[in-house]
Amino acid sequence: MRPDKGQLRAVIRPFDLSDVWQVRRLHRDGTALTIEHVLTQPYRPLLTALTAPWPWAGKGAATFVFDADLGGQPATGFAQLVKRVVRPEADLLYLAPAIPAENAAATQTVGALWRLLLSYSCTAAAEHGLQRVFASTPYGGPEQACLKEVGFSLYTRETIYRLAAAPVNGDAAPAVRPQTPQDSWAVQRLYTRDTPRLVQQAEGATSGEIGSWCEPDSWEGVVWEPAGEVRAAAQIYLGQIGHWLRICGASELRPDELRTLIVQALRLTGGAHRALPVYVAVRDYEAGSSATLAGMGFEPLMERVRFVKHTVAAVRVLTPAPVPAREIWQEVPLHSRAEQPLRPGNIIPWLKLKSPRRGLKRSG
Repeated sequence: MRPDKGQLRAVIRPFDLSDVWQVRRLHRDGTALTIEHVLTQPYRPLLTALTAPWPWAGKGAATFVFDADLGGQPATGFAQLVKRVVRPEADLLYLAPAIPAENAAATQTVGALWRLLLSYSCTAAAEHGLQRVFASTPYGGPEQACLKEVGFSLYTRETIYRLAAAPVNGDAAPAVRPQTPQDSWAVQRLYTRDTPRLVQQAEGATSGEIGSWCEPDSWEGVVWEPAGEVRAAAQIYLGQIGHWLRICGASELRPDELRTLIVQALRLTGGAHRALPVYVAVRDYEAGSSATLAGMGFEPLMERVRFVKHTVAAVRVLTPAPVPAREIWQEVPLHSRAEQPLRPGNIIPWLKLKSPRRGLKRSG
């Protein structure tokens, strides 16, 4: 039986200073659900909770704490989300405690705790106007069942590759140049051409930035433009403990062209950043690039599956008017599975890059 909003509020609360010990005790016994963040930035759940007094402002993190009896036994846990900067979306960062796969009784108890925390977190996100909540988990792990039971949908599977350090060498290539904001439309077309429609729908529709767990201005990129036509692009997010590489349009490139594009993107790491590892996610429908990555020294690190929960649904509303009524669509918060079917958009632009210091205004 799904708990109602009142029941959830009775056992789950936003983090405050009285919860410091509980979060500190559990922070090592949890599961990262936004693996990109953990691999590229130092992450301490307690520090994140303490430094986010306004959870839903900017790129604020929200922490929710559970401390009550569950099935006749005392149970404690917490969930942490981070709001995306530009779009009305959030990523699940961390849930604790982790689900123990080897102990059936403990798995059932912790699974019930996860479902409560997930339901509360998604409801809170919807109440603050966020339209989607994203999460990723290890493929085949017990976390998948909990996400599905609270309304998350699996939309793609991927393998994450790791390169120990960016190569020092690599001369500039004539057909490759830095990406600029003027390339956004061309790169968006690459995304829509190579990405299955269902994945596009899962990742949302907007005319601005692509969904991202980090600040848009932290990305830099290059485009492959032979004969004046943008045929592929690569972007890299420079983190404090690692970098995240993203490739678009790889299916249209020969292996040697793809290798050249990746090398040019890795040149953007520069200086001391070259010593940090580089990660890249290859989705099932992008598997053709795996051989090129392996030839460059990238090694498989883990397999993940990606989930999304849409927290709004489209409903039909008749507009009162003296003329014949027409139907319009509005988005309203979802509070149960019995709501109307979802109608997310089907186009998602590629992430815009850092604008030059002069002459361009950053989109908000």
